[in-house]
Amino acid sequence: QDFINLNLTAIIKTFERPAIVARLIKSIRLQYPHLKIIVVDDSRTPVQHNNAITIQMPYDIGVSAGRNQALMQVSTKYLMLFDDDFIFTRHTHVQAVLESIENHHEIDIVGGEVINLPFYRKTDYAHETLHPTDNISKLPAGSIIGGLPVFDKVPNFYIAKTSSINKIKWDPLLKRLDHADFFTRAKGVLTIVYQHKFKVLHARTPFDMGYMFKRNEIENDQRILQEKYYQTKIE
Repeated sequence: QDFINLNLTAIIKTFERPAIVARLIKSIRLQYPHLKIIVVDDSRTPVQHNNAITIQMPYDIGVSAGRNQALMQVSTKYLMLFDDDFIFTRHTHVQAVLESIENHHEIDIVGGEVINLPFYRKTDYAHETLHPTDNISKLPAGSIIGGLPVFDKVPNFYIAKTSSINKIKWDPLLKRLDHADFFTRAKGVLTIVYQHKFKVLHARTPFDMGYMFKRNEIENDQRILQEKYYQTKIE
């Protein structure tokens, strides 16, 4: 635990779900009572959490700008990234993931398995796609490092070298649709592996109408991504 506490920071971006992020923080604290946790909150009325460092941001500035702000506050060698509606379990084995990165210096990110409640379903990230890019992976997807397969994209649940994430960061213009954009830009720059034994629960809030209304405001992000990746360029 001392190595974890000294070398790892958890970063969580939250928006209009104080009880949900409090649930995540509580689940982390059950296993890692002294782990540094940074919460970035761009709710209309941000909530301070006793068990975490809370950074208030302008209302609805977006997940990318929020994560960049959290990244600026990370002073540890590694960071652990979550969505706010995740829940730690006894299967969220942080130590084993840190050992993988320590023992295999070519690894930049170790992604874990997100188990979606209530039906315990998961997404097969071995076949998840990126935006069109000319970038070539440092190692082909499916290669093995330390027993772990190389992926081009993993869930927004991973442990990474802080220095590696600083090479990519998040596009602050994207408020919601940041995920594929981040990993598209990371392709050819970072080496990403997947550890299915590193697990977290995902408990969405589909019946929170206020939150879902804002969550589904993606038209501007779609326009940005269209211009960024899909426009035919005329010389």
